Amino acid sequence: MSLKQFLATTALAATMATAPLLAPMAVAQDQQGQIDGAAIAADSDMVDAFIAAALAVNEVREGYMAQIEAEADQNAQMEILEAADAAMLEAVEETPGITLDEYIAIANAAAEDPELAARIDARFTEAHMGG
Repeated sequence: MSLKQFLATTALAATMATAPLLAPMAVAQDQQGQIDGAAIAADSDMVDAFIAAALAVNEVREGYMAQIEAEADQNAQMEILEAADAAMLEAVEETPGITLDEYIAIANAAAEDPELAARIDARFTEAHMGG
């Protein structure tokens, strides 16, 4: 999987996993202002934390996808999906140096900003491919 696909999948997974949980907080967050993902991604430590969280989320997602695909019963699939969502949230929350809100903000910003995605891609390559 390319990093571009990985980031897109990560952003989608973050949104899917947190949408039901964050909906009640949306009004409060609008009043307080949203986190600027591009601004916090300017910090290389934050990008490193984002990459670590994204890798953890991807690992969880891959583990649960096989279970979902192997299950024929839709109700059982939904239960597995709910467990996967909770595990993905936990993976982000357990990653040092980044909060769930920051993770979602960076993922969304990278999905919308090709320059930011390229910076994250370069940092990912540098950190994990021999940098």
